[in-house]
Amino acid sequence: MVSKIEPDRYADTGFSIADTPAHLNNLLFQKMMEKSGAERLVIGCQMTDTARELVWSGIPKNLTEPERRQVFFQRFYGISLSMI
Repeated sequence: MVSKIEPDRYADTGFSIADTPAHLNNLLFQKMMEKSGAERLVIGCQMTDTARELVWSGIPKNLTEPERRQVFFQRFYGISLSMI
């Protein structure tokens, strides 16, 4: 899979924060790069955990477990299971 930088990203950082001024975005990027690889990995994992919790919290509880998992997959990854 080839990664493409979307037009709203700052090419020099890879970040996509459209509502943040470029100088602040650059500062955030530099601060992140000062962290060790292990620290950045932990932060990334924590962000993923939080995103998963947010998605699960928005899925109706009255669905069956397979239906809930299917909705989760579609919302979290942005694609339908039928596309796989």
